[in-house]
Amino acid sequence: MPASSCQPERGILQSMAAMRAWRVDELGHPSTSLHLRTDVDVPEPLEGQVRITVEAGNINFADILLCQGIYQERPGVPLTPGLETCGRINAVGPGVGLEVGTRIAGMAALPYGGYAEQALVKAHTAVPVPDDVDSPSATVLFSTFQTAHVGVHYRGQLKADEWLLVNGASSGVGAAAVQLGAAAGAKVIATASTEAKRQHCTDLGAHFVFDAGSDSLRDDIMAITEGHGVDVAFDPVGGTVGEVTRRVMAWEGRLIVIGFASGEIPSYPGNHLLVKNYSAIGLYWGAYSDRGFHDIVLSAHADLMEKFQSGVIRADVTKVYALEDVLDALDALESRTVTGRLVVAP
Repeated sequence: MPASSCQPERGILQSMAAMRAWRVDELGHPSTSLHLRTDVDVPEPLEGQVRITVEAGNINFADILLCQGIYQERPGVPLTPGLETCGRINAVGPGVGLEVGTRIAGMAALPYGGYAEQALVKAHTAVPVPDDVDSPSATVLFSTFQTAHVGVHYRGQLKADEWLLVNGASSGVGAAAVQLGAAAGAKVIATASTEAKRQHCTDLGAHFVFDAGSDSLRDDIMAITEGHGVDVAFDPVGGTVGEVTRRVMAWEGRLIVIGFASGEIPSYPGNHLLVKNYSAIGLYWGAYSDRGFHDIVLSAHADLMEKFQSGVIRADVTKVYALEDVLDALDALESRTVTGRLVVAP
């Protein structure tokens, strides 16, 4: 089908307005498929969508998968990546109660993501952003910290003085979980793969930090907890460290499964769950707003804004890239040497 015949369905603004945006016209690794263009038509929001002037957006591994067509959401091409973004509303689609001029963070309505000067956002995912919160921090607090907050507090029900284990603790979501656990009065154990990453965990408030690849990791955790194990585990890694994690769960512990950065999905034997009375609990944060539970997101957002504005937590933004430097940001992310979060700001 000719590209022009699909444009009205995908919400192209019927005018001569154009913008800068990264585009994928043919699926593949971003190094070959992603190109910065200056002639991309400004999209018009459809029902349930708003359009924003982009202020900042997260750089995610998911965007690399999106470019290759192997992400769970496959909007087709042409597409602009950038799943989580922040900016001020400049247009609203039908059936949307949000107003032009409101500053928000939200999930992009693909294929018009946040690696652009303007983007479409799913209105039902939007959260308000105060004017005194900087854009890079706002976009990180929206998704990265939301996942950690809902995982640690809503799904994990973490209490003061409990033991919290965070794997991949120097990553964006892991670092957020470390900070939130420390703020809640928990005893935080972090695992990370390098000395620099482990030092970063300590700087963020982890009380004990271990090498994720150590053969003695299980024994070290059981020793530091005096045989108790961990009450809540926050695991975005899986693989070998995920296997160790299930073996150090305390009686009636809560193991929160966030993802599988190792590429290996662990198993949780039913007999082990039964004997220790612990729970393996999944968390796909993005589903809450999509399934009509946006109140959970808004509650977490209010708490995160209060903690950020009072200095209890920091967004842990490592570097802010200009729009033209998105490929450099993706290269840095893919190198797996980054601590904290990378952000693009047009």
